[in-house]
Amino acid sequence: MALYRGPGGPGDATADAANAAALALEYATLAADKAAAAATSASNAENDSTGAVAAAAAANASAAAALTSQNTAATSASNAASSASTAQAASAASINLANGFNVSTTTLSPGSSATASFNNSTYQLSLGLPTGATGATGPTGATGPTGPTGPAGATGATGATGATGSTGATGTAATIAVGTTTTGSPGSSATVTNSGTSSAAVFDFSIPAGQGVPTGGTINQVLQKNSSTNYDTSWVTLSGGGGGQFEGSAVNKAIFWNAQSIAENITIVSTHNAGSIGPITVASGYTVTIDSGARWVVI
Repeated sequence: MALYRGPGGPGDATADAANAAALALEYATLAADKAAAAATSASNAENDSTGAVAAAAAANASAAAALTSQNTAATSASNAASSASTAQAASAASINLANGFNVSTTTLSPGSSATASFNNSTYQLSLGLPTGATGATGPTGATGPTGPTGPAGATGATGATGATGSTGATGTAATIAVGTTTTGSPGSSATVTNSGTSSAAVFDFSIPAGQGVPTGGTINQVLQKNSSTNYDTSWVTLSGGGGGQFEGSAVNKAIFWNAQSIAENITIVSTHNAGSIGPITVASGYTVTIDSGARWVVI
């Protein structure tokens, strides 16, 4: 691109074009002089028959040189005109850059690449600059001194004592009465319920039955422990399967007999032994369980 050096300064593009035009004119004048010399030589050649051929050749060369000079002069003139046009454009561009050149910047995200663009028509230079990384957090400053304690506020005034209220009327005395007392099942919890009101209470009691020998039983029945749980007992008939009866008084126990078929579930607990006179069969669907440590002897 052509550079504008300022009007009239050294190397001014306009002055260069004028110099080139003057040089072209000088070449054209020189060419004309050579053409005239060639014509003179040709005229002399006519008078000198001996050197006519050589003179004609020299004339032709001079004419060719003159034509070349003319072409060179034309080219120089064209170059001078182009240089002048370029100088004018450079001057206009220089003026526009001096008065209308603008720069704008845009902040880009951290880590992105910087950008740059230029608009030749508006002479606008646009730059994109990425945000720099955040610097390290500086050290925490020292804690400032504690400020002085403020003065204590004034004690508030004590309010006046209120007047004593009047004595209320004497209330009715509450009453308590015993209602029903029922016997609950063994192992249940005792309960007390108020079937009356808050001022005339009536307490109903439910007391569970105590543990011990169960009621019931008939002649020749004995009390059997059903499991290792306390008070888990029941009355059984010795004449049934597995049981037996004594002939005579309970003291003498002269004769003991047992059935030959067991038709109930029997458990001989670990703290007892049992004996039977065989043969003995266990009916279908029933079992005899002997706990660890107990014995059952069949003779």
